[in-house]
Amino acid sequence: MTETNQFVPLEPHETELDQLDEFYWRQCHPNYLDGGVPSVQMFRESTGDNGKLSGARSEKASAQLAYEERLARGGNTAGTWGVSLSEITAAGTRAVDDSVGDAALPTGHTYLDYRHLDDKPSARAVRSRLHEAATSRPREWPPAP
Repeated sequence: MTETNQFVPLEPHETELDQLDEFYWRQCHPNYLDGGVPSVQMFRESTGDNGKLSGARSEKASAQLAYEERLARGGNTAGTWGVSLSEITAAGTRAVDDSVGDAALPTGHTYLDYRHLDDKPSARAVRSRLHEAATSRPREWPPAP
């Protein structure tokens, strides 16, 4: 894996998360479920992400709120899964809150920063580690029946 470990400087309104026990909430599109378990695709960027994978932070939004806001905005989701900041750091990236001053963003909008990953193997390795962490625990919302 060849990652530069040189993160892109943050914008003035952005804050890097630093509480290792805080969670990043990620929604999983229903198409990315395999037998009820998210595929690694859940942590893959979409066109237009520009290296910033959207989610929400647990300090500002519950897993339930993140789920409900996704639906209210017309998005599809099979549920909310969580990854702790310590797991994000161990995977080789960071979580950045960019929600301050932008009412158009969901509550506690936070992104996983992929902009420093300089090649496909690096990005695959980070996605794989995040996926493993998220699927090592049950879905956060909605609760399993």
